[in-house]
Amino acid sequence: MQELLSLLNEETLYSFLLLFARVLAFVVFMPVFSHTAVSSPIRMAIAFYMTIFLYPIVELHGNFTEETFVLALITEITLGAVAAMFLNVVFAAVRIIGDFVGYSTALSMASMFDPATGSNEGLVSRLLYWISLMIFFETGMYEMTIVILSKSFSMIHLGTFNIFSYDGIQIAIDEINRMFAFAFAFALPLFFIGFIMDIYYGYGTKSMPAFSPFVITFQLKFALIFVFLILGMEVFTDSFTNYLITKFE
Repeated sequence: MQELLSLLNEETLYSFLLLFARVLAFVVFMPVFSHTAVSSPIRMAIAFYMTIFLYPIVELHGNFTEETFVLALITEITLGAVAAMFLNVVFAAVRIIGDFVGYSTALSMASMFDPATGSNEGLVSRLLYWISLMIFFETGMYEMTIVILSKSFSMIHLGTFNIFSYDGIQIAIDEINRMFAFAFAFALPLFFIGFIMDIYYGYGTKSMPAFSPFVITFQLKFALIFVFLILGMEVFTDSFTNYLITKFE
């Protein structure tokens, strides 16, 4: 017990708290644990156990005092939140795909209120979001997330992160470009199918006024697009996995 208490010196305590601050900020804002269904004590417990696991294996550098600790704590919280934001961009791209598919199938009218975000969310967006979460855990990307988080301490040491030393605007523009490129690459063919169906129905209405194609418009468009969505689920899985891998790189 005395040997254990001897380890709790000022330097060890400051390093552990800064490590805990970065991990906690990342866990709180990452897509999986940021949901309101996950309570705050559970998030703190997960971050605390991850900190205990990472503390002996990561490289921690820096001598901190009472004066420099508060500033270092703010920088660590900022870094954890920024890292979680980049992971949220991937899942935001999935929601954009769901919105495009919802508009093309007229399912955007069947939106539901999401208490987690406080906004209305389409059914297709929610479906693809839960599928992407399953892919995230099924493919082992959560393990890669923990590995990258542990390596971040050797790339950016405790208390050394300076957000003003990075071109934040350019980084944000690049991330938005990649997000929309991924979303459009998968959603545009499905949206194009709905557009062709609308042209066909408009031509049929003009050529045969007695024929009312709108009786089967919604059913046929819904069935056709979802058949292509099911057939393209393997492509979606590979694209989502590659997007996450390039994000971690």
